[in-house]
Amino acid sequence: MKRSLWITLGVVVLLIGGWLGYRQLFPASRTVGSLVPPGALLVLASDRLQDTVSARTLRTQMSLRQVPFFDEARQKLDRFLYATADTATVLKFVSGRNIRYSLHSISKTTLDFIFYIPIGPADQAFLHRVTNPDPRRYRVLNHKFAGEKILDLVARGNEPVGSFILTDNFLIGSVSGILIENVAKRMHQPLKFASDEPDFRLDDDHLAGLSVRPEVLQSLFSNVGSLVRLFLPEELNLQFRQSASRSHLIGYAVDQIGGRRDVAALFAGQAPRRIQHAYLIPQSTSTLYHIGISDASQFGKSLSNLLSSASSDFLRERFRQIQTDAKPLYESLGSDILLCRLESRTGAPRQVLVLTAQNGKQLANTYQQVAYRSGARAASLPKSYLGHKILLLNVSELPASLFSSLFSGFPQSWITQHGSSLIIANSEDAMLDYLQQIQRGAVWSTDARQAELLNETLRPANFTAFARLNRGQISVLNTWPLGWQNLLDKVDPATGTSALANLENMAYQASYGNENIQSTVILGRTTRRASRAVLNKLLLQKKTEFNAPLVSAPIVTGSLSDSSAQFYAQNNAGQFVLVTPEGDKLVQNNIDGPIRSNALGVDFLNNGRLQYLFMTDRTLYIADPVRIRKEVALQSIPLPAGIDASFLARPRGSRQRNLVALAAHQDGHIYALDRQRRTFIRLLTASHKGTLQLPFQVMTTPTGMDILAIQADGTLNHWRENGTQYPHFPTRVERTNEEEPEIRFIGPALLPPGQTQIRTITDEGQLLTLTGNGLVAKRIQLYRPVRNGKFRLFPDEDQTNWLLLRTTDTEIAVLDQHGKRRFDVRALQSGRNNVRYHRLGSGVELISVKSGGFTMLYDLNGRILNDRPIPSDFPVAVQFDDRTNELYILSGAQQAVQLFSIRLR
Repeated sequence: MKRSLWITLGVVVLLIGGWLGYRQLFPASRTVGSLVPPGALLVLASDRLQDTVSARTLRTQMSLRQVPFFDEARQKLDRFLYATADTATVLKFVSGRNIRYSLHSISKTTLDFIFYIPIGPADQAFLHRVTNPDPRRYRVLNHKFAGEKILDLVARGNEPVGSFILTDNFLIGSVSGILIENVAKRMHQPLKFASDEPDFRLDDDHLAGLSVRPEVLQSLFSNVGSLVRLFLPEELNLQFRQSASRSHLIGYAVDQIGGRRDVAALFAGQAPRRIQHAYLIPQSTSTLYHIGISDASQFGKSLSNLLSSASSDFLRERFRQIQTDAKPLYESLGSDILLCRLESRTGAPRQVLVLTAQNGKQLANTYQQVAYRSGARAASLPKSYLGHKILLLNVSELPASLFSSLFSGFPQSWITQHGSSLIIANSEDAMLDYLQQIQRGAVWSTDARQAELLNETLRPANFTAFARLNRGQISVLNTWPLGWQNLLDKVDPATGTSALANLENMAYQASYGNENIQSTVILGRTTRRASRAVLNKLLLQKKTEFNAPLVSAPIVTGSLSDSSAQFYAQNNAGQFVLVTPEGDKLVQNNIDGPIRSNALGVDFLNNGRLQYLFMTDRTLYIADPVRIRKEVALQSIPLPAGIDASFLARPRGSRQRNLVALAAHQDGHIYALDRQRRTFIRLLTASHKGTLQLPFQVMTTPTGMDILAIQADGTLNHWRENGTQYPHFPTRVERTNEEEPEIRFIGPALLPPGQTQIRTITDEGQLLTLTGNGLVAKRIQLYRPVRNGKFRLFPDEDQTNWLLLRTTDTEIAVLDQHGKRRFDVRALQSGRNNVRYHRLGSGVELISVKSGGFTMLYDLNGRILNDRPIPSDFPVAVQFDDRTNELYILSGAQQAVQLFSIRLR
């Protein structure tokens, strides 16, 4: 009896096994996963990607179609479907269908999608239209590959639209015929018993799913830093939903630890946390890395283990030097480690590391001790700025030595203490910019949208990496493989922008358990989109009228977009007037003539506030605003005879604490304002008399401050701060032969940041490239029109970039760096013109052209930004607010100061 029972059970098992094996080799139907060719870079799934979305919705919330990967997949499918049927028919067909899209590499530079649309008996009418399109516009060809019939949809001019295969359950198509042939081969391969197909759940809360292969993650983060790649799981299977504010899409995933156990060990015992010190994150942050700590002592032990076995020989050896001093530093850490990479107009790295502390004094002392242990020389005297003592620790890569290679890029450490937190910057400029933003409250905690992003959209996590895309020389796309760039950087003809323009914020967050990594990917934007109705409209925000005409341009203090901003104006009675945010006009004092120079914000009085320095023909004035009393205290310093009152420069990088401003002398010398002696002193002496062409250039170097200036006769000076000139300087730019006209310059020379060659141009249009030792390496004679035009180098106001300018009495032409015309402006008023180049951050660059009593604004392609002229008797002040995408313009005209705004795309 038992024997027959066992035989019966054996037969049943054999039959079941045989049936399963048969179905494995010859399946009745296949899943989507079994149809996807091997090597898919990512797989998307959504039942709403093809839905229509109103223009209002696209402005007010983040849609799936605004995410670059999803948008490209949608466009590929739309191109195919709308070639076969009208809009209503297509939308009815795709509505509610769980469509999948897989992305594949066709060549080293080309990627493309395959789409998989589930179909059933009720879809035969639509499928008939697909296989029998309008013969006046399209036709369907077919061929066999790997035993499968492949249909090719082509336009009447034989342009391919797409290839597709029809099965009992799916319509499978692609723009690429090669990819469809790969699907055909896949259909005849045996199935695996265990499927690794991601289980995407789509319902009212979940809009889409995304699965990414580990090799893809590695390639996309290859140029960001190895440590960032280590924080990522080896595979991501994300489920997307809307954020509470609907401004971002959030993707959740739980993936196995895999080979990330070392990183998980770093966060052992650390509870995931939100960012708690948003008031220390400046507004200009373009990339942010955050590590949350709940147990500083345990974190220090884990980090010590990680650094002791670092792959970098330098970091490993350095950590051995400092290990004994690192322990008390780690133990004094607070809840947040924040690495802020600030927006950079030049592409130069500007980094600030914020270490919050349980004991701020102990943290600062131990950091300095670690610096000395690493070989730093004795500290120089600290500088004072906005109530902070700033100290230079001249030792390289100190943050990386303490916190891993993610924190590299610090050739020096400029440190200060703010509250109980230690602030570390990689350059003096970065530190000063950071402190200015902190002082005026330009931080994330005061920005409602950024605060919402931090407190509602971003999740509690051990690690957060956040990037604001396309912000002033920082584009994530530029670091990606060429195939990804070609796929995503296409411009939509309808809008004139690429899909990446719709995406502003990208964040990855991770929390680490014993077995899994919980990942969150956040995609969206905090900046408002403008409707087409208000784009480029010049809107009057505020108008302040005076009883007497203005005699100089108003001076801006702070941010024009801030409701607390105030400005100064000067009327023809010599009165210096403070205009408060409430519109009050408070006469402060009389000054001895029209303001000639730009205004320079410095902490002249060392009282923790910015004072504003400006010059008249005879005097330098220091305006010290006291907001509480709504007044400005004016102090004055007489100018030495011969000082050019039109230009003040900041002594960037100077090792002399008391020098706060630089000015040129008519003999070619450079004078510096000494705040302790309250007088101008000659800092640099020209070898012979001759006016400097303004603006002269001030540069920060590892040894201090350098100044580059050219005189009208072609004498090029390159001074060190100690008054000496570099070898071979001063040098003279000479003619190549006697037949050429005398060489003259009416514009500056510039050593572009990060470059080694000096650029300048003669007034006759000879573009010169000079080597670091002053020799002419290249001469190019630019085209001169029949009318006589003068050329000059045209740097932006911060001297971070340059163009070329050709001017006549009534025309200007803006040229690129090779002399090719970008655009020109004609019919200007003779003798009443002023042209300026503004780089405002966030990738916004424009040219302001003042002619007579009006100003027009142009982008670098010559497109006019304001729909009507801006009334202006003086050059306008321009600022850009990247939170609202609005351009603010302060203008003085006749007896009024007006504040305008323009909403950009």
